[in-house]
Amino acid sequence: MRKFALLPVFFLVWPIILGAAAPAKRIPILLDTDIGTDIDDAFALALVVKSPEFDLLGVTTVSGDTHARARLAAKLLWEAGDRSVPVAAGEPSRPLPMEQTRWADGFRSPQLRSINAATFLDQVLRRRVEKTTLIAIGPLTNIAALLTKDPHIKEKIKQIVLMGGSIAHGYGDDLNPVAEYNIASDPTAAQKVFSSGVPILMAPLDVTAMLQLHRPDRHRVFTQLTPLTNSLTILYELWNQSTPTLFDPMAVAMVLDPSLCETEPLAVEVDANGFTRAAQGKPPNAQVALHTNPSSFFDFYLKRVAP
Repeated sequence: MRKFALLPVFFLVWPIILGAAAPAKRIPILLDTDIGTDIDDAFALALVVKSPEFDLLGVTTVSGDTHARARLAAKLLWEAGDRSVPVAAGEPSRPLPMEQTRWADGFRSPQLRSINAATFLDQVLRRRVEKTTLIAIGPLTNIAALLTKDPHIKEKIKQIVLMGGSIAHGYGDDLNPVAEYNIASDPTAAQKVFSSGVPILMAPLDVTAMLQLHRPDRHRVFTQLTPLTNSLTILYELWNQSTPTLFDPMAVAMVLDPSLCETEPLAVEVDANGFTRAAQGKPPNAQVALHTNPSSFFDFYLKRVAP
């Protein structure tokens, strides 16, 4: 009798004896993207779906024909096997070049939600107990709309990780700061976000403008011949340019591996033209990435998307 009484206790302590650890908790994220114009958004979404550390709660689309962008995001998720992640479109704006969205013309899926992106974000954040990370890799229109719609929602946001801005580096090899596209597309929205008090992790051109995916690395990705990489190949051909710069994937990668960039707390101000400047003598409102090693980034990225 004593033997059977001790048996359950033995099985309870057995994982401890073996040194078993509980599985790591996944990072809940929401991704806001202008996928369909430049190609780097698709590469960023590929990194998200190939990173098991993430719990992707939804995707929202911003700028231009947001519904066409939503179809594209939903189809890419579908091809990657993530067929339950909801996708919601933001308010449409002026027409923009979006050749990649032709790939998803007519695509239908239960993933596509009819509610507005800001409402969708609000609903997802509200029903969760723990805080969620927002990753914004397009203009900040949807994020600002969310903060305007529900000012108290920031209590539910762990941080806003964004690709945008320029502190001491422009596009390519330009060492002069510029009005970076995502910020300059909606400076008012960016001002709202940077003044919100929500913690911000910022990946500006300083750590993204040099991330060119050259031919050997493109070949490595495109010859994986998985449904996901085949989709990236098609979108790359529709993009109809030569060498992608992986601006947006860096914002995603920084959440997974903060050591990829050297960061500094700065007081970032956004002017009416979309310039992001570090103000002196003011409390910081963002942790800003200022230096990176491109080879370390590509080693990290390719091991995930093209192992």
